[in-house]
Amino acid sequence: MKHPLLTPALLLVTALMSAQAQSARTTITLPAAVASALTAGSTVRDAQTGVASSASTLKAVLADPSTLASALLTAQQASALAQAQLAQARLTATQNAVNAFTALYQTQEQTEVQALQIQVDSKALQVAQVKLSTRNGTALDVQNAQNTLSTSKQNLLDTQAQLLVNSQKLANVIGKPGSYAAATPPNASPVRQNTSLSSNYPTLLKDQQAVDTAALSVRLADNEFTARVTLDQARTALSNAQSTLASDQKTLLTTLATAQSTAEAAQASYQTALQTEANTQATYKQDAVRLQSGTISAVALQQSQLTLKKAQYARAQALVAVWQSLAALSTASGQNVTGLAK
Repeated sequence: MKHPLLTPALLLVTALMSAQAQSARTTITLPAAVASALTAGSTVRDAQTGVASSASTLKAVLADPSTLASALLTAQQASALAQAQLAQARLTATQNAVNAFTALYQTQEQTEVQALQIQVDSKALQVAQVKLSTRNGTALDVQNAQNTLSTSKQNLLDTQAQLLVNSQKLANVIGKPGSYAAATPPNASPVRQNTSLSSNYPTLLKDQQAVDTAALSVRLADNEFTARVTLDQARTALSNAQSTLASDQKTLLTTLATAQSTAEAAQASYQTALQTEANTQATYKQDAVRLQSGTISAVALQQSQLTLKKAQYARAQALVAVWQSLAALSTASGQNVTGLAK
């Protein structure tokens, strides 16, 4: 699909609209976004409703002297499971907030790279035009430079549109309408080795409760006045429940191991990106000195600046990957390892 050619007037209007949108946005930090998602977001609020409801039911069951053992166990399990689901809902809300926030932050950083790319492409077009005028270049060179510039301008417009989308997504996740700008995320703490699942991980807790329920059925059926087939069925149900628990535990541990490896790799990549950025920064400073001494051109320095900006964007992407992987590790383990809103 071909994009329409952007005229200078349209670009000016777009730039003004973008500047106005930027000024109207509220800057929010990552910790603040997570805290809002945990208090104003719907994910945790719905889980809290479940906790209150199950607690009320358990209270009524405990107050009834005619309650049978199976009914009491069911009410106790429902209350415990609701508590575990609330804890997991908090981790899910944290992950959703981290993902929405970092997506907005990365898009912001991308617009800066693209804005500088436009400057570089504009200069390249000017160079091509000068070369054509001095018969040191061709009209095709000018056209190619123009096409490259037009593509870069359209890319920036597309990314600016994505900014609005990502801002709205963040507003929905944190439960507060508005237009947001993401502050630079803080550095994350080093990921620690974690090979165990939370004892209250909802899936495993539900499986364990199924085992406990089946075990109770076996005890209640293991007597002289209950048909042997009933006891056999209860024992089969218990065996199946135990098998499901073991299978789910194995699957979740595999998911946890993958999340752990991803988080460790992300942090290693971030350190590499930091070093690359530092090296590129040093090169840019050297090029600035070389420009003053007349050994390189202003065009070369601008290209060096673009290389630095791309390295900074790569570092931003790596930091985003770190936070997203830590949030994923939290939900995979059932334990908060992000350090956010514990």
